[in-house]
Amino acid sequence: MLTDITLQIDRAFSFAAACVVPSGFLPPPKNTATEFAAMDYGYPTHYVELPNGVRLAYLDVGEGAETIIFIHGLASYLQAWSRNLPELSKKYRCIAIDLPGYGKSSKHHEITLDFYASTIKHLCDSLGLANVTLCGHSLGGQTAILTGLRYNKLVKNLILLSSAGLEFYTDIERTLLAPFAKLPIPFFKYASPATVYMGYVANFFAMPPEAMFMVKDRIGWAHAAEYDQYCRAVLESFLAMANAQVYPRLPNVKQRTLIVYGKYDNFIPNWFMHGGSVQDIAHKSANRIPNAEYLIFDQCGHFVPFEKPQETNAAITRFLDKADTKK
Repeated sequence: MLTDITLQIDRAFSFAAACVVPSGFLPPPKNTATEFAAMDYGYPTHYVELPNGVRLAYLDVGEGAETIIFIHGLASYLQAWSRNLPELSKKYRCIAIDLPGYGKSSKHHEITLDFYASTIKHLCDSLGLANVTLCGHSLGGQTAILTGLRYNKLVKNLILLSSAGLEFYTDIERTLLAPFAKLPIPFFKYASPATVYMGYVANFFAMPPEAMFMVKDRIGWAHAAEYDQYCRAVLESFLAMANAQVYPRLPNVKQRTLIVYGKYDNFIPNWFMHGGSVQDIAHKSANRIPNAEYLIFDQCGHFVPFEKPQETNAAITRFLDKADTKK
C-alpha cells in the first residue's frame, strides 16, 4: 500500500521515502486533490455564510421527516460518512458538515467546541431546521453533546459514535493534555506518508481497503495553500476537547441518546491516563444520561461508522424508528 501512495518515486527508493520524507516534499498520489476546495465529495457541495464568520461546506442529501446532521471527528472531514450517507439518505434528510478549520470549510477561526456548537446552531437557523438529530464521531460526538446541552430545544436526538467527552478528566490531566495544542505546526505538517498511513491504521480493528482514499487525501493536502491552518485546527482541537468537559453535565442531557463504540478502540478510553474499557465508558455514560442506550461492536476500532457501516446504519435506523413509535 505504501508504494501506492508514493507514486512517481523510483520503486527502489519508494518505501524509504514513504517512511522518512515529509508528504509535502513528495509528489501527491495520482488523481488526488491538492487543494481542499478541489475535493470530490460525490455529491454537490453546498456553502453557507454564517453570522459567526464561517463559510461552512456541507452536503445535503435525501429527504424525510427526520433530519440528521453528521459531525466528523478529529483531523477528519465529511467524507468520513461516505459509507453511511448513501443508505441513510434513502430514509432521512442527511446533512454532513466540514467543521470550521477542516475540509472545504473556511479556516482562520477559533477552535473551541463552544464555537463549533454555535456554528451548528447558526447552520440550523440559516436552513430553517428544528428538532434535528446530531450524529457525531469522536470529536464530533463531544461537539454534539455540547450543542444539545446549549440548544436543548433545537436538538431532539443524539447519536454518539466513538464519542469523545464521555470520560472525566481532572484539572491535572487537562493541564497535561494542553501542550498538544501548542506543538509547532511542523510536528503535524511534516508527517511522512508512512506516518499518515499508520495513523489511519490505528483507527481500525482491521483497516478496510476502502479507507485508503482518506490516506491519499491527507497526503495530497500537504500541498494545499491552507494546509498550515488545517494543521493548527487539528492540534488546537486537543485543547478544545479538554476545555469543553461535558462528563459532569451528562445528567442534564435531555435528548434520547444512542452511544456506540468499537470493542477495540485504540483512543477511548485514554489508555495513558485512565485505562479501562469502552464497555465501562459506554455503560457509565448511558447510566448518567437519563434516556440513553449503548451498543458495542465486536471486531471494530475507533472509526465505527466507516469500519462497521451496515451495523451503524442499522443501529441508527432502529434508534430513530423506535423514537417514531413512541410518538
